[in-house]
Amino acid sequence: MTRRLPGTEHTSRPWRIHEITPDFRVEDVWAFRTPGAGPDDFPAMLAALRATAGPAGQSLPTRLLFAVRWKLGALFGWDDPRQGVGGRVRSLRERLPPDLRLEPLSPDFDGIPFTNLYELGDEFAMELANEAVHTVCHLGWVPTDNGDHELRMAALVKPNGLFGRLYSRDQPVPVPGRLPGDDPAMGTRVAGPRSRRQPRRSHAVPRREWRVQMIKWAGWLITLFGAAHTVGALTVEKAASHAGTWFSGGLWGDDLAAMSPANSAYWLSVASFGVPLVVVGLIVLWLDRRRITPPPFVAWTLGVWTVVGAVVLVATPWPILLLANILLLVGARRTARHGNPAPHARTTRTPQETAL
Repeated sequence: MTRRLPGTEHTSRPWRIHEITPDFRVEDVWAFRTPGAGPDDFPAMLAALRATAGPAGQSLPTRLLFAVRWKLGALFGWDDPRQGVGGRVRSLRERLPPDLRLEPLSPDFDGIPFTNLYELGDEFAMELANEAVHTVCHLGWVPTDNGDHELRMAALVKPNGLFGRLYSRDQPVPVPGRLPGDDPAMGTRVAGPRSRRQPRRSHAVPRREWRVQMIKWAGWLITLFGAAHTVGALTVEKAASHAGTWFSGGLWGDDLAAMSPANSAYWLSVASFGVPLVVVGLIVLWLDRRRITPPPFVAWTLGVWTVVGAVVLVATPWPILLLANILLLVGARRTARHGNPAPHARTTRTPQETAL
C-alpha cells in the first residue's frame, strides 16, 4: 500500500538528516507498506531496492519519462558534472557530524545518479545536484500501529534560482528502485517468512496512485512535446536567425498568402502550437500537484486536434502527443470515477507549499 503524507510526517521525526539540511525544503513524503516487516529489516529493504535500482526496475512509462528527462538534460547542459556535487555545490557529506562520518557506507546505487551520504539502522540518505536543484532522497524505517514497520521516502530540495524553483515543483524524483507499493512481493522479500502469514491486503491505494501518475506523465509529455517543437524550430530549423526581422517590424506588411521566409519561420516557432502546448502541459502538472483532476475535455480537445494533424501531416511525431492524450483521458476519468472528480482540490496545504 502506497500513500502520500504531509511534510510534517517527515519534519516531526528525529531524523539525523535534519542536522545537515536546514536550508532544504520538504518537497514530497511517501509511505510504502511492507506487511510483516520488523524493526531490524531496514537493511534488507535497502538490499531489495539496490537489487532493482535503475531504469530496468521501473515501468515502461516511467523509463520513457526519465529517458526523455536525461536527454533534455544532456541537450541543455542541466546535468553537466560542473553543475553537480563537487562542482556547483559542495557535498553534504562535508556537513556530517563526526559520528555519521564514521558509519560504514555502502556503494552508490547502480543506474541512478545519486551519491550516498550516510546509512544507519533505520535511516539512509543520498544526494544529487544539477543546474536546477540540489536534492536529497531520504529513506526511513518507521513503526506502524499494527506492529509492522514501513518505508518512508522524503524528497528534500534546494532550488537554484528561479529556474530551480520552477523545475523542482513538478520534476519527478528518481527513486532508488522498485518500491513496495509497486510490487506486492516486495514485502515478502524484505520481511521474510513472517509476511507470508499476513492476510492478503487490498491494493486500492497503489491503483489510485497509478491513476495519478498517468496524469503526471501526460502533463510532462505534453510539455516536452511543445518545448521540443519550439526549441527545435528555433535551433535546428534556424528560425531564430530571422529574429532581427521579427522585432524590427519586417512582418507588418507581409502577405500571409505568400509568406516570406521570416514569416514562415515565425509561425513555425514562436507563433506555433508549441508554446500553447507547453502552457497546457504545465497547467496539467499544476493541477496534478494540487490533486485537482483535469477536466476530460482537455484530453478530448487535444486528441481531436492530434488526429487531424496526423491525417494532414503523416510524417510528424503525433503518436507521442496521442499517447499523452490517452494517459490524460484515462487517468482523469478513472480518478473522477474513484472519488476525486474535477474540479476538486485539497483544502489544506503543507507549510512548504504555502511558503512558495
